[in-house]
Amino acid sequence: MHHMESYIGQTATTWDCGVVTESKLQCDMLRRLRFKFATKILLHELNVHAQKMLELAKEFDKVYAREKLSIVVEAVKKRDQRERS
Repeated sequence: MHHMESYIGQTATTWDCGVVTESKLQCDMLRRLRFKFATKILLHELNVHAQKMLELAKEFDKVYAREKLSIVVEAVKKRDQRERS
């Protein structure tokens, strides 16, 4: 790590990483980024459950919008209950 001893860089507050300051837009950007990462991980060829995840996603896509929303809301409620326990 000798190269880091002589590094004179900028503070983190001056970095421009392309993410907007905290706002609704930032939340949306981060949500989309999380979605992209999760999709890549779940469907990657090295994931032994990738085929099952793809089949479940295709089944979910066939469901009506209201039912999808209901499924998602129930999943979030269950997750919140697990986290509280």
